[in-house]
Amino acid sequence: MRLFLILFLLILPANLHAACTGTDLRTVLTPEQRAEIAQRLEGVPYAEGTYWTATRGTRTLHIIGTLHVDDPRFDPMTAALAPIIRSADHLLVEANAESQAALEQAVATQPEMLFLTDTTLIELMPEDAWAKLAEAARVRGIPPFMAAKFQPWYLTLMLSMSPCTLKSMTQSKNGLDQRIMTIAEDAGVPTSSLEPFETVFRLFNQDPLEEQIALLNLGVVPVDASENASFTLVEQYFDQEVIAALETSRVTTRVHFDMPDTEFDALFDDVMDLINIQRNLSWIAPIEATPGDSIVVAAGALHLGGAQGILNLLAKEGYTLERQAF
Repeated sequence: MRLFLILFLLILPANLHAACTGTDLRTVLTPEQRAEIAQRLEGVPYAEGTYWTATRGTRTLHIIGTLHVDDPRFDPMTAALAPIIRSADHLLVEANAESQAALEQAVATQPEMLFLTDTTLIELMPEDAWAKLAEAARVRGIPPFMAAKFQPWYLTLMLSMSPCTLKSMTQSKNGLDQRIMTIAEDAGVPTSSLEPFETVFRLFNQDPLEEQIALLNLGVVPVDASENASFTLVEQYFDQEVIAALETSRVTTRVHFDMPDTEFDALFDDVMDLINIQRNLSWIAPIEATPGDSIVVAAGALHLGGAQGILNLLAKEGYTLERQAF
């Protein structure tokens, strides 16, 4: 899973500080990689765009794909969205303030959500494999003794990120999603969550511990590669290349692991089904059940496009989709 969890920058509420730098991997793609990305994008619905409207009768949904980063490029985007948010009947986000507070409380009172309670990864993994993971954790500012207590899927998530990314998670929380929620709160617009706060924990913890350990044993993406992946993803977001960001991650991460391409792609697709498609499918009901004629839906940008993205799912519900400019 770690191979692909850098995509959580588009999906989960983490923060990447704009000061994080790297190489835009689009500039160093091989001809074969470019051709594969182009082939994978063929026929994908709603592959580009981070702001769409969905209309049906008198009802309009403003669908905004967010990136959970603090970046000055959000300033004009926020200004353009502000009147729409202030006049909305309701705002739907992945996790509103109440859900975030509930999650913090749950983690504090139910340590098993994040931590192994009766063993450690040191006991569960070969010595040489753990030594490599311990060093990767140390480089990212995570004490190995603490990393050894993490649930395997959570350590996978931590080690998928570069040191800069992890450091920034403790700094500014001013991504587009948070900006949108602040505007709604100041305007008195009610805000609800698209899913229960424990959804992501439930999805990851459903995998047997043995499978999570096996994925950890695959190794760690090099630090410079994770820095470049993060930087590229942010640049592609602001270029509104949403699905291309997914496929760029696929082909550029694949080279760091000694496994057949078909096996890698199967793992990649399984993870995307888990963290993206299953959640998209569950979000349509709360979107439809939210009262009002003007609804803002703000979620990680990767949730928008694709055959099982929320845009295409809404089109199947009879909505007319139209891409909007910021």
